[in-house]
Amino acid sequence: MSLFHIMDIAEGLLALDPVRTYPQRGAENVARAVRASAYTVEQNGSTRWTSEPAPDGSATVTLPLRHGREIVGALGLWLEERQRLAEDELRVARWAARLYARGLAYADRLATEGGRRGDETLEETLKRTPLTPRERDVVRLLVGGCSTREIASKTGLTVSTINTYMKRIFAKLGVHSRVELVARLAGTSN
Repeated sequence: MSLFHIMDIAEGLLALDPVRTYPQRGAENVARAVRASAYTVEQNGSTRWTSEPAPDGSATVTLPLRHGREIVGALGLWLEERQRLAEDELRVARWAARLYARGLAYADRLATEGGRRGDETLEETLKRTPLTPRERDVVRLLVGGCSTREIASKTGLTVSTINTYMKRIFAKLGVHSRVELVARLAGTSN
């Protein structure tokens, strides 16, 4: 498995809408990464998401979904015409399942907590998001009223790079516009 392939998997898992579609699309990405034909995700002892069509019988490979030291569920993968993953595929599947579990935790937290709480500062709100430090810098400037060109100038990045950051930020926070992003961070939108 090449480094490019691993980076492609990570990009796919990090770019998904964290609230509405992350659970299903994240599981699809993990399954696709190891060429599994179907998946099922269990949390809190019950099946939460299953691919269509739902496979009969038990999963060929079951991976624990860990967030930190805690097991938060399991991801079952069905493999067509083979009963096991190759060693490098198994390593990738375990890594992807751990990244997927982290995304599930963020999605749950964003869905239940929404935006800023009470008198919480923007800085405290940003710390609770799955954004990188550079993405947080871009959001701070955006909330401060800067245009894309001004953000690029102040950060030393190109306008194209800022637009790429904005797409990733929108996907991670489950918003579709700058206005929705500012509303979410201000606590006026769920």
